[in-house]
Amino acid sequence: MKILRGYGIYLFSLSLLWAFWLQLSAGPTKAVPAATKETPWFLTASATHSFSQYSILDTRSATERWKNKVANSKVLSWEDLSRTDAPHKGELLDLKLVRKKLNELGIKQNETILVLGDGASGWGEEGRLVWSLREAGFLHSYWLDGGYAAYEKEIQKKPKIKENKKASFTVPENKKNQSSAIRKEEILKGLPSKQFQILDTREPREFSGATPYGETRGGHIPGAKSAFYQNLFDANGNIKSQAEVDQYLKQLGIQKEKPIVAYCTGGVRSAFVVGILRTYGYNAYNYAGSMWEWSHDPKLPLETGN
Repeated sequence: MKILRGYGIYLFSLSLLWAFWLQLSAGPTKAVPAATKETPWFLTASATHSFSQYSILDTRSATERWKNKVANSKVLSWEDLSRTDAPHKGELLDLKLVRKKLNELGIKQNETILVLGDGASGWGEEGRLVWSLREAGFLHSYWLDGGYAAYEKEIQKKPKIKENKKASFTVPENKKNQSSAIRKEEILKGLPSKQFQILDTREPREFSGATPYGETRGGHIPGAKSAFYQNLFDANGNIKSQAEVDQYLKQLGIQKEKPIVAYCTGGVRSAFVVGILRTYGYNAYNYAGSMWEWSHDPKLPLETGN
C-alpha cells in the first residue's frame, strides 16, 4: 500500500513539473511584440565610410541650409510626410502616400539614406524623418550623429575613402519591417494595467502643464515619466553612449524588458528618442499623434504637476 501511495505521489509530482515546463516553453502572451535586434538608427560620420554610396536627405532649418550648403543633397522635412489636419496633426501620412512622395524625390526603398539634421540645436527632426522612412519600409535609413559639424569635419573635408571592410551591420533583403508606431487606443487600453512604460520627452514645463506649442489642454499622460530628449546628448552635442543612456533610464525606473511608449507634442522629439532606444536594444514605440491628438480629446485623461 505504501509503495502504491509513493508511486502516486511520484506521478503527481512529475505531472506538475511537466505542466510547469509547458508553461515556460509557451512563453508569455504580449500585446506588443518583443523588440528584435535592429540596425542602428544613427551613425557616426566615420561609420559612413563603409558605404559605397548613399543619398543625403537634408532636414535642417532653412537658415542652416543657407549658411552651410550640402552638395547633391535633397531637402525633406518631417512635415512633408505628416498630416496637418486637426486633431490628427503630426500623424504619419498613409504609407502608400509616403512611398509615393519619396519615389518622386528619387529615393528608392533599397538604397542607403543618410539624414542630416540640426543635432542638439534642433528638435530631433532627423530622428522623426528616419522613423517615418523606416515605417514606410526604407530600412536602410540612418541619421548622422553630430549633425552638420560632424558631416563637415569627417565627410565633406575628407576625401572619399574606399574601404574593403563591410559595415558591422546589414539589413537582410527579405527582412520584414516591424512597426515602431503606436496609437492612442492602444495606450489608453494599457493604462489600467500599466502595460507600457511611458516617457514624456517634452520640456519639464510642458510635462507640468504648460502649453507653449498648441496643445488643447496641458499636462501629461497618467503614469508618464519626464524624460526630456535633450538629456540624451552629451556636452559635445553627440548622442550619449549606451551605458550612459541605460543609467539615465534606470534612474527613471525604466526596465529594459518592458515595452516603452514615447510621446511629445507632435511625435518629433519622441521619434528621436525611440530611435536611440531601439538602437540600444529597448522595445520602444513612438506615439506620433502625441499631445496634439491626446489633449484634443476631452475624454482622455491628463495629469498636471511633477
